[in-house]
Order: sequence, then C-alpha cells, then structure tokens
Amino acid sequence: MILPARGRAAGKVILLGEHVVVYGRPALAATLPCGLEVEIRAGVGPAIATDLLPASDDARPIRLLAEAAALFALDPAALVARVRSDLPPGAGLGSSAALAVAVLRALAAASGRTLGERETLARGRALEAIFHGYPSGIDPAAAAGAGGGCFRFVRGEPPTITPVQPAVRLPLVVAHRGGGRNTATAVGALRSRWEENPAHYEQLFDEVAAVVEAGRLAIERGKLLALGELLDTNQRLLARLGVSSPEIEAMVAAALHAGALGAKLTGGGAGGAVIALAPDESAQQEIAATLAAVGCRTLVVRIGEAE
Repeated sequence: MILPARGRAAGKVILLGEHVVVYGRPALAATLPCGLEVEIRAGVGPAIATDLLPASDDARPIRLLAEAAALFALDPAALVARVRSDLPPGAGLGSSAALAVAVLRALAAASGRTLGERETLARGRALEAIFHGYPSGIDPAAAAGAGGGCFRFVRGEPPTITPVQPAVRLPLVVAHRGGGRNTATAVGALRSRWEENPAHYEQLFDEVAAVVEAGRLAIERGKLLALGELLDTNQRLLARLGVSSPEIEAMVAAALHAGALGAKLTGGGAGGAVIALAPDESAQQEIAATLAAVGCRTLVVRIGEAE
C-alpha cells in the first residue's frame, strides 16, 4: 500500500434538467472550478475528517470509506481520510459525489492503480447512493470531469456523456443560504407522485427534456437571452414537479430583480442552491452582491471560454 495517497474531484451545477434525468431524459451540467481533495493516511480507522455533512454523527462518510476500501482489497480499519473542500455541504453542488470520486481516486492511488473513466463513473455512482439513494450518475460524471466543462448527460449503463462547447462564456452566480437539504427525500417524494400519476409527470418530464435540448443549442450558439428564458421555463416546470420551495423562489426572484437573464434551482431542490445567468461579467458582480445582501452565500463562475 502506498501512503499517503491523494485524490481530487470537482463540484458541479446542473444547468437544465435535474430530476428528469433520473427518468431517462437528458440534462445539461457544468463542472465547477472548485472541488475537494482527499488524503488517505495510515491510522486507526475507518475514520474520515470532513465538514461536508451538517451532522457530526453522520455515519455515511465512514461507510463510504469502508465500502470504497473494499473495492481495492484494502483494510478500512487501517485507513484515515482527511478532506479539504471548497464545496458547501447540502447545497446541490455535488459535494457527496465529489467526496465519493476523490475517495476512490485516493484509494486507487494507495493500491497502485489508476481508474479509467467508466470504472470511476460506475463506482462513483454506486457510492453516491450511500447519500442520495437513487442517483442519476450526473454528479459523479461532473466530479470526474468526464464531460469537460459543460456536458449533456443521459442516464444509462454506461451513461451517454457529450461535451457541449459554449460559444461564449456563461457568467453564472451560484447562491445558497447554507444549512442543507435532503436530496434523497426530494427525489423519493417526486417518485411517489410519479407513481400515483405517471401520465401527468411523464408529460412534465418531456417538457423539461425539450427545454434541455433548446438550452444546448442556445449554449452552442452563444444565445444568452434565449438561455435565460429557458432557465426560467425550467424553474416553472420544477415548481410544477413539486421540487422547488419558498426559499428557492425568493432567491430566484431576487436574482431576476437584480438583472439576471434567468434563474432556477440547481440540484436536488427543496432548498439548496440557485443559479442565475448574468448578461455580462459586470452584471454578474451586481447580482452576486444583491444575493449576498439578502443572506445568500455566492460563488461567481464563468462556464466555457469564448472562441
């Protein structure tokens, strides 16, 4: 065993299509420039030091480390993991999947292996289920950087991941209020509603899928106004799916009032984060300041590079 060993992974935002991606529809996501690093050392374990989860007695990180170690025939009782993260926990920015992928990469390095993309995605999705129950796999794909900066994702075995090249930078503000939300609960509640009325929800899923495909074209053609309108449309559909919240709606309204071209929740919903598309980088700073003034923590990111 080669120790200490390190692994890194990135966070993500879902631009369009969260929730419906679980039901076979496409989604658009982007890898964030921030993420986390895991360092594995010898010690009395399994033990993991992380602030990624709000409850200090949450056993899921320990389970993650133990199950991942078993994949490499390593003894978790002799392993201690230290996590350094720039991702806020419970905000819908992929912290759980990033933790899973970074742990995988660190343990692979400890065992003298390098994981391929397909194995990273498959094992990352299985480990993410410890946190989210029925994940689509889009978060591990972003964490692993499988689709580059921006990508279209369709669930499958293996998933279909297609890079999407923005014609211009996408100036985004990511905002959240801290705390957290339970993705598994939001996903499970939607599944229950879908089971009770599949025809209604399948129609809504199809409407979101159409928004995703239109969004891909808008990104590739540099049509920021059109993309902003699609963000708004997606948010209205997410509200109809029952995965928004009063807190999310207030954050969206604040972003739009500050000049955003469009805004929506990103990730699991029922709390968590909002993304707002700015018309330019100057407006991006104004939107971030407005959201900060109403109690949000903000992250300013630019997706893609101008050609």
